[in-house]
Amino acid sequence: MNWRTTLFLVSCICLLFPMKSSSANGYKALINCEEGFLAVGSGGRLDWISTTGKTLKSITLAKVDLNALLRFDQGICVAGDSGSIFISTDGATFQKAKCESDDPIYSLVYFQGKILAGSSDGQLLMADENVQFQKIQLAVGGNIVSLSSRASECFGVTDQGEILRSADGIHWSVFDFNNYYKGYYKPCQFTCVLAEENQLAVAGKYDDGSPVLMLSSQGSVWTERSLNFTDDGGGLSTLIGIPTSICQDAAEDRLLLACSKGQVMSIPSCSHCNKLLSVSSEDFSGISNNGNFWLIVGDGFRRHFWEAGLK
Repeated sequence: MNWRTTLFLVSCICLLFPMKSSSANGYKALINCEEGFLAVGSGGRLDWISTTGKTLKSITLAKVDLNALLRFDQGICVAGDSGSIFISTDGATFQKAKCESDDPIYSLVYFQGKILAGSSDGQLLMADENVQFQKIQLAVGGNIVSLSSRASECFGVTDQGEILRSADGIHWSVFDFNNYYKGYYKPCQFTCVLAEENQLAVAGKYDDGSPVLMLSSQGSVWTERSLNFTDDGGGLSTLIGIPTSICQDAAEDRLLLACSKGQVMSIPSCSHCNKLLSVSSEDFSGISNNGNFWLIVGDGFRRHFWEAGLK
């Protein structure tokens, strides 16, 4: 069975939220939750989605785009443009958190009891025990567009090719990937990071617009992973979509990249076994799994759903 025959496309056009073709209108981020999935997007939209891709509930939190969300010990955090941060402790009602910034928030992570929010120009927001956010200014040249953590460390990336690392969420080291690998790798602009116990992954695009995926075991040495694949005609092709979200598929021992241009790439341990699925024409912004169910979201508030077992 291949993943073209197992994929179920679920129409997600809601009468309250008509679909538009513009990339500015649609989902921006996705995570799993107890009942299925949570997704946020433009216009302050927050959707609860079942494991079969159906809308369970939809609310509007603010008149701004929402770009990031996470689950943590006490509830759910959602963040977006104009320094907007909302906290729920019961999973249903949200309160706006105090934030000292009006800048857009691009990413969220929960690490060692702290909520961390990545913002523009190296600005990191950290919540204390009262869920009041304070600024931490990092010495980077880009926007902190993605954050991810494993048990002992937290990582982030910027859109200027910088990789951030912290053991406590307060003190950060900055690895200037483009400067360190100058003349060896082309300059990169990162879009997403995934920190797992046995592997780190950063992805984005080269300055020439082609996609890039870098892998590392400890975060000190990075190696480019090929994004080539064998197409339906038996020829060698390469990914053209830009990765926007990375998810680990532990059951299949692989990474899945959600990309622009409606593409999803499977990255197994074998570098010659990449597989590409062209799902649609819209750009994707998030991919997540919940048990045996996977969901991809993107432009136009579209959703693409399938059950586990993609080969």
